[in-house]
Amino acid sequence: MTDQYIAVAKLDEVPVDGRKRVEIEGKRIALFNVDGEVYAILDTCPHKKTAPLVRGTLDGLGIRCPNHGYRFDFKTGECNVSPQFDTQVFPVKIVGDDILISLASPSD
Repeated sequence: MTDQYIAVAKLDEVPVDGRKRVEIEGKRIALFNVDGEVYAILDTCPHKKTAPLVRGTLDGLGIRCPNHGYRFDFKTGECNVSPQFDTQVFPVKIVGDDILISLASPSD
């Protein structure tokens, strides 16, 4: 797969300290704007597979799951509890007022 980006939202839909869930190619993805930087992370907590991370609590450059408090890093997807719960993050680009993400994994 090539490094293709898909427009998923307008920047004004995710203002600073805002968040938004989008669904792209069957994946629920949560967008977060932290201090003007937009991050995209898989929206389902890998721990129990049910909690939407978009409803979690911001914790620096990460999000805490609303169910059990596991923290996921926006840049790496790393979980603070165990690597077995690491999640997927997506590269983000801002072009004009569009938020674009890439669904390509690093190994593609």
